[in-house]
Amino acid sequence: MSSAQEERVQGVVARQKGAPVSLETIVVPAPGPGEARVRVQACGVCHTDLHYQQGAINDDFPFLLGHEAAGVVESVGEGVTEVAVGDYVVLNWRAVCGECRACLRGRPWYCFNTHNATQKMTLEDGTVLSPALGIGAFAELTLVAAGQCTKVDAAAPPEVAGLLGCG
Repeated sequence: MSSAQEERVQGVVARQKGAPVSLETIVVPAPGPGEARVRVQACGVCHTDLHYQQGAINDDFPFLLGHEAAGVVESVGEGVTEVAVGDYVVLNWRAVCGECRACLRGRPWYCFNTHNATQKMTLEDGTVLSPALGIGAFAELTLVAAGQCTKVDAAAPPEVAGLLGCG
């Protein structure tokens, strides 16, 4: 576990349905139990982000966009053992529980209990952000469930490796 405090960074936010996105200051909390904070090195632009901006996925505005990303784990919360500070990772949108019937049968793609970070990233005024696919990687730093981090070979360029997070 590493010590960390909340941090303010820049991120791309869709504030309302169909409105242009904006670069905003966001507050990323220190990771809590089971969470990891990742310094984003690259994030692809996926059509899913446009769906969020257009309100086609849900109405939980404002959204912190971006989800197909690679970066380096900057800090981890209590109980995190699957990744450590300094690990180069791809962020994936399904952190499987490992405990449900599907996971125990070796079929994690059917997991009944996928999860995301418990804490919320916010705008400076305290407005809670909805991270796209539980990631919100159109930002310099993001907070995710540690299970959303998959270690990859450090030789893989981040702009290529990040695409795996969506696929």
